Amino acid sequence: MKKVLKIFLALAILILLAIWFFSPQPRPKIKSYNILYLTSDSFNKKHIPFYGYNRNTMPFLSTLAPHAAVFDRMINPSGWTNENLISLFSGLYSAVHKVETRGRNIDPNWTTPIEILKGYGYRIPRLEGWQGDQNHEKLGFDTVEIMHPAEWLTRHGKEGPFFLFHQFLQPHLPYNGYNQDSEIFFRFYSDTLYSDNASRQRIYNTVYTTYLIPRDGSIKFETTDIPAIHALYDGELLLLDREIERTIKTLKELGLFENTIIIIGADHGEELMEHGFVGHASTSRNGTLYDEIVNVPFLIYFPKEIAEGRFIKTQVRGVDVMPTVMDFLGLPVPDYLEGKSLMPVIRGEETKDRIAFIQTSRAGYGEPDPQNVTDRIRAVIYEGWKLIHYFYKENQGRFELYNLRDDPLEQKNILDEEPKKANELREILFKWVNDESKKKPLQKDPFDYSSPYQKLMRWLFPRKPIDLTGVPSPPVLLSPKDGSVVTAKTDGGRVVFKWTGRADVPYVIEYDVGKDTTHLHGYIELEGNEKIYGPFEKSYWNTYLRLYSPYRVRISIDKEPREWSEWVKIEVAASN
Repeated sequence: MKKVLKIFLALAILILLAIWFFSPQPRPKIKSYNILYLTSDSFNKKHIPFYGYNRNTMPFLSTLAPHAAVFDRMINPSGWTNENLISLFSGLYSAVHKVETRGRNIDPNWTTPIEILKGYGYRIPRLEGWQGDQNHEKLGFDTVEIMHPAEWLTRHGKEGPFFLFHQFLQPHLPYNGYNQDSEIFFRFYSDTLYSDNASRQRIYNTVYTTYLIPRDGSIKFETTDIPAIHALYDGELLLLDREIERTIKTLKELGLFENTIIIIGADHGEELMEHGFVGHASTSRNGTLYDEIVNVPFLIYFPKEIAEGRFIKTQVRGVDVMPTVMDFLGLPVPDYLEGKSLMPVIRGEETKDRIAFIQTSRAGYGEPDPQNVTDRIRAVIYEGWKLIHYFYKENQGRFELYNLRDDPLEQKNILDEEPKKANELREILFKWVNDESKKKPLQKDPFDYSSPYQKLMRWLFPRKPIDLTGVPSPPVLLSPKDGSVVTAKTDGGRVVFKWTGRADVPYVIEYDVGKDTTHLHGYIELEGNEKIYGPFEKSYWNTYLRLYSPYRVRISIDKEPREWSEWVKIEVAASN
């Protein structure tokens, strides 16, 4: 009997050890709230009613704001879209994640909050074609699934917890979203908005018809242009408000509203003549970091945790967004994230302004040499003071200093009048830059819940170098054909590049697109012998993609020396 018992115990121990060895480690339990995170591209806070604007540009959002936590000083960490979004989703400043222009990825060794949520079964779709850009590939999002967020909610909202992010294009340049509803803000052919025909033509040639308005001296706006520019912009905000309303109404109709954290924000703001120009880094090719660019609208609506509305004056940062989401869900916030949860601020336990650092590449997505960014603008906002440093190749020592309490519009640079304060902030900024340069991903992923068996197999059998034997080099581009003309109707709004090779081989695409002010050149690293751009909506295709035509590309295996395919040239044409 004792012998049988010993055998039984031994088998039981072996079974338990096997279960432990082959089973994933248990994850901490969380509150599986849904997250709806809506942002607007180029969102100027001063044009929103609940921030004090005198026009009713956002009637729906203005009904939600009194019941939400509305932040008056949300400082985003950059001056253009992707550099900001990578920071918002990773909780890291761009000095660490390095995505400061096109053609760059966050180091995949960083475990992002998006990837952590996916590990808990969250569905995290990419709803827009531009999110297929290389800048977004390593964040942890699912594949691109082009559709309105309301449509995605209708199809998939009840299938389990989701982190649904969508960035509405409104009110990004050009400001031409005219319809009868927005007529209350502008009548494009009304003489009352224009001082003269020159003003009318100047606005038509710039903010109404194109998104690229170089700040190079070739275009000079006049103060008399302001009423029309603001009216056109306000009309875009009304259209944005309708899209937000449609999304949140769908959430309610599906019975998902009460269990969903709603976050409304922006990638960045927009200059609307506060400093004599219109746009931001990627549209002007010469960005700024004034408050109209970095101090963006931001609110969180979730009555389960925020029982009543509040207007919060405390300064916070864009890198605080994902730590806040994790805090809502009961997830531990990793120490390597540079932001902190906003919950202590929302509860009134923390009232002191958080120090905010900002860094942007000068031309954003349009940097002339994306492999070698030389011009950056950095800023620090601390205790009501703001120091801006223009670190340009031709001049690395230009600074501006503003007392935001006395001069919130940043019209008077008092660098010379306040040398002591300037030196204090300069030391803080330089120390931050130095500290950021030393930060690296952790060697061990703290959110790796793999089984001991899986970890052992990864250690015993690390990924081998790819064998390139038999892989055709140089590759041959199979599609599109040289000389092709593609429209939004050609392949469902997509541009699909295919070439000879293997799906497991690393390649590099060299591109040379556009001409004059729209010219861009660079390289894209990827794995596999296919690259799909899009799908893009017709409006996006016609407004942005076609402006960079013609497109020239060639392909090489990602090894030295490069062996390039022949150049293929295609025309991207407008669609009706």
